[in-house]
Amino acid sequence: MKNQTKLYVSVVAILILLICSGVATAASNTTDNSTGNRIWDADENLSLEYTWTALSYSGFYYDLDSGEGSETLTIKLDSNSDRNIGDGDLEYVTTPIDTDFEQGDWGSYQVIGFMAERYFAGYTDDTEFAKDSVSLISDGILAKVLMDDDEEISFYSGSSLVLEEGYELNLEEVDVNGNSVLVTLEKDGKKLDTDIVSSDDDYVYEADLGTDDDVPIIAVHFTNIFQGTETNAVFVEGIFQISEDYVSVESGDTFGKMEIQALSSDEITMENSDSISLGRGDTISIMGKLKFLVADASTLRFGPMVDMSEPGTYELRGTVAENEELKWTPLNFEGFYYNIDEGVGTESLEIKDLGGRTIDDGDLVYRSIPLDVSFEHDDWGDFQVIGFLAEKYFAGYPDNEFTDDVSLLSDGQLSKVLIDDDSKTSLYSGSSLILEDGYELYIVEVDLDGSSVMVNLVQDGDDVDTGIVSSDDDYVYEKDIGSTDDVPIIVVHFDEIFRGTETNAVFIEGIFQISEDVVEIAADEKFGEMEVTTFSSDEIVLENEDSISLTRGNVVEIMGDIAFNVADDGDVRYYPFVEVSTLPSESLSIDMPSVVKQDTEMEIEVTSRGAAVNNAVVMFGGEEIGQTSTDGTISYTPETAGTFTVTAEKEGFVSASEKVEVISPEDASRKLVIEVSPETVVEEDTITISVITAIGGDSVEDVQLYYDNKLIGSTDSNGMITYTVKEPGMHKLTSSSDEYLEAELNLEVLELTAKFSYSNLQVTPILVKTGEEVTVTVDVMNTGTAAGETDVDLLINGTVADSKSVSLDKGEETTLTFTVSQEEAGTYEAQVGDSTAIFEVEKSLLPAPGIVASIMVVLAVALLVRRNERKG
Repeated sequence: MKNQTKLYVSVVAILILLICSGVATAASNTTDNSTGNRIWDADENLSLEYTWTALSYSGFYYDLDSGEGSETLTIKLDSNSDRNIGDGDLEYVTTPIDTDFEQGDWGSYQVIGFMAERYFAGYTDDTEFAKDSVSLISDGILAKVLMDDDEEISFYSGSSLVLEEGYELNLEEVDVNGNSVLVTLEKDGKKLDTDIVSSDDDYVYEADLGTDDDVPIIAVHFTNIFQGTETNAVFVEGIFQISEDYVSVESGDTFGKMEIQALSSDEITMENSDSISLGRGDTISIMGKLKFLVADASTLRFGPMVDMSEPGTYELRGTVAENEELKWTPLNFEGFYYNIDEGVGTESLEIKDLGGRTIDDGDLVYRSIPLDVSFEHDDWGDFQVIGFLAEKYFAGYPDNEFTDDVSLLSDGQLSKVLIDDDSKTSLYSGSSLILEDGYELYIVEVDLDGSSVMVNLVQDGDDVDTGIVSSDDDYVYEKDIGSTDDVPIIVVHFDEIFRGTETNAVFIEGIFQISEDVVEIAADEKFGEMEVTTFSSDEIVLENEDSISLTRGNVVEIMGDIAFNVADDGDVRYYPFVEVSTLPSESLSIDMPSVVKQDTEMEIEVTSRGAAVNNAVVMFGGEEIGQTSTDGTISYTPETAGTFTVTAEKEGFVSASEKVEVISPEDASRKLVIEVSPETVVEEDTITISVITAIGGDSVEDVQLYYDNKLIGSTDSNGMITYTVKEPGMHKLTSSSDEYLEAELNLEVLELTAKFSYSNLQVTPILVKTGEEVTVTVDVMNTGTAAGETDVDLLINGTVADSKSVSLDKGEETTLTFTVSQEEAGTYEAQVGDSTAIFEVEKSLLPAPGIVASIMVVLAVALLVRRNERKG
């Protein structure tokens, strides 16, 4: 009986011990933010000696993974009201840094930021395809990096790999064994080089740059070469190209308002050689693309701005955080809406606590408040603006020149501000002002005495309104938006009206338009990872509903277009960013013939939103030929045959550029153009190939067409031929005719295949006990050109834990859900594709179900023994 009692006590003791086992926790340390703002504001009590670095200014080159930036700009002011930067009080320093090629096997090269642009500084000992290390910067030479990518590209015999600056790498012939390929390099149609390249080898083209001889300016990595019975193809994975049009720098050189003080292989230092005035409302060109934007206000407020005049996508980022929490406002995050003239910024994003790489639920807080700002057209007064998800939204009208008080925000609605502009533009009878959302305002007729004009508003081709507008008056179009009635969504100020003997014109100065598609705001509304926790007419507050993992090397979507970019590094280094494609001002457009005859006058028309733009500077082949007239046109007679770039520029507008080919008189009637329909071609598509004259656009019959050097037929009476394409990749179409010059066209054929992308990987919850289940969800989308199916594997710490099959049409998206549990405590990484997320498993306070079952069996036995003892 004594032994049986001991057994009972022992079992109970074991159970108590299991229940009382502890759980280890780890505390996280945080550090204070020590980085600066992009905007220097006298009201913020900032240092009078202030430095902008790549951490705080988007325009400076920065390598997030290494945490290295190249450029700094330091200003010295005498006081908070000092609007004069004295000689030498603005210092710019830049240093070269090593960066890895996108093609990982090539090693690294040196890059340097210079005047807020990225330049090549040299090849290092680690560069695989360079014979020796090359330092261009030590010789005062900087070259633009034109291409650096590792995408896989396939192209076929007779086709070309199109590079930058007029270069093309032509695939001439694959050898009979399929081991190598003969290639030629051309620039602007002139053959420069011929070489034989093997599989898993590099084609390298060298050129002299300044005093540096044999500098590799083009490198292409050939991964595979294929020799088939009907098709010969090569596969490229890795292209690097630098410009041969380099920037030459030496001590004493001036760039804008800056002069080079010192130059070495390690550093370039510049200072302002004359004083710089920070005038109210000025945009000051400092050097290159680096400008200062100064507030039109009595308070001194200014900062560097990203020049986005060239077409493209630009990243606007916030100050970089490293192993720390941070609060971003419009002063240190260029992506947030900010009116520098009035010092109005409405948004903030704050990480209140960061545990390692995890932002727990509720620790990421976004806040925005509505504020009154002036219209760009000052005479209209104010409207209420609010930044929301890094975009400018309309919240309401206070009483102003054209409407009574209107509030959208109080009704839980926001409308995007589409246009807010006061540029002066001219329109003529029969022309139209192109607005957003499919609207156009047509100038129908100017009255006989030139005092008023009839206008017609059209949306997507349908008439919606007609009005009569006088000089110095406003055209206002109202519409119900959501639950708010009679909201002015389009306002146009007609400054002057002109009636002449031959020309009738109106001059517009002031356009405002908001979207009729509203964003609904309500408590508990979700935007990406964020949820509305507070909403009123005075404030919108969002917090993260679930925890967010700053996984290394990932772009973490937060809400709207706002995301975190996280370094692929052991340190937790990250920043918020948005991507934009244009300036918040107008874009220029060029209308002109694509082909003209030499010594024949051509007309170049420059417009913006359909309206003529006067005084735009027009360049032809790099030389200024004049400015546009009041009707937005300029005439020019090209005297030299060739292909030229025509550009148009004007302050406050996004520049435009177009190509024009000038043909000699003897070739004018013989020049052909090849066109293909549809624009996007996928393998197995049947395409229509048209051959027309370059001047006049007339169809041409009986022209032989070759596809990758193989005859596919001759054009019919309509100048057309059909052909079914097969192999994806780059192909070349060429024409042949006794009467006409040869024409050619590079044609990209996309692969007919399903491609699956994975995003929004979520683990819920991210902290569990051993044996408890976590739910893993991931969005899967077919981004390819055909329907398909795939097995989606869930990896836990690199091992497949579960797999699900998914079948999707092209463009279709679905969400997959996995459920897993772990029996051991620790940190686990869930991975699907390239998406990863972290979750933590702690020791359970209670034993696992299996252990509990065993204990219950033992207890039952012990109780049965004891019962038998009592009976005995």
